[in-house]
Amino acid sequence: MLEFLRRFYGSALGKAVTILVGFLFIVGFSFLPYLMGGGLGRANISPQNIATVNGKAISMNEFNLYYNNLESFYRRLYGASLTEKKIKELNLKGEALSSLIAGKVLEGRASTFGVAISKGYLAGKIAAIPGFQHKGEFSDRLFNLVLQQNHLTPSIFERRYNSEITRSFMREIIQRSLLVTNEQIIDDYKIQNRSVSFEAAVFKSKADAERFIKKALFLNSGFMPLSGKYNGKAVKFPFVSSAGLILSSGYKKYGFNQNVVDAAFSQQVGAVSTEPVPLISGFAVIKVKKIKFPGAPVSKEEKISFTRTYMFSRQSEFLDDYVGYLESKADIKINKKALKF
Repeated sequence: MLEFLRRFYGSALGKAVTILVGFLFIVGFSFLPYLMGGGLGRANISPQNIATVNGKAISMNEFNLYYNNLESFYRRLYGASLTEKKIKELNLKGEALSSLIAGKVLEGRASTFGVAISKGYLAGKIAAIPGFQHKGEFSDRLFNLVLQQNHLTPSIFERRYNSEITRSFMREIIQRSLLVTNEQIIDDYKIQNRSVSFEAAVFKSKADAERFIKKALFLNSGFMPLSGKYNGKAVKFPFVSSAGLILSSGYKKYGFNQNVVDAAFSQQVGAVSTEPVPLISGFAVIKVKKIKFPGAPVSKEEKISFTRTYMFSRQSEFLDDYVGYLESKADIKINKKALKF
């Protein structure tokens, strides 16, 4: 199926058929520690399957189709820069298997949530797929042609599409069950948009930075003049947001990176870094002077935009946590030889 999508991507038919990419169900790629060997069933798995979840198989064919689709997505995203080395670094096989297992685990809880897809509803959804229509009407001939070119039978496609619809309902139910108050949204807005005033002492060597930290923590005063005694250069940053810090001239001038942003926006007022902060070249020690929080969003547009982003993030985290919990209780067996870990 996915090979067909790639060949026809860009054509009228191909653009219509991209609805099939809906099978790409990705939920948090990082929650599969058992891929590296933890807590995993060791029973034999048929070489035709990549894994089993509570006794239900994920076939090699299903895995390969999914993996090819995922790789195609990343090739469109990265273009020519997506080398074989980069593919290995991205661990696409692990991501693909992670997503398939997540979907299988979630689908297994459908009855608990009262989710059941009727034949009539399934037929209506399939008939509405543009790739199966001719002049706005469902075409049985086009339906069978597309499936044949993707090496799928109607029964296999219907079963997979039923599973995708089921998972979609499950995701929506779980995400909508998360209750968030307006006060929580406003508090998070203030935290994410806070400004920090801080001082940074920059050193060429880690040893100088460590000696400076010991003295600065002991004296708890004279942070900036003290840095010079340890071959450091002190610099002040007035109130600045995390985005403003990254865009500032000093950020590039002193070789700052995300480590500095994390340190400056995670410490309390008056706190000094207890460990040297690695820079692009050298090390820094951060002391937070003041933190300023904004008021609530002023404009209606700003509030709506932030609320949508906040809810999407929280709901995604909530769903990932729930799926992770289900996985911890599931009997998952993986054919590691097929993955070549």
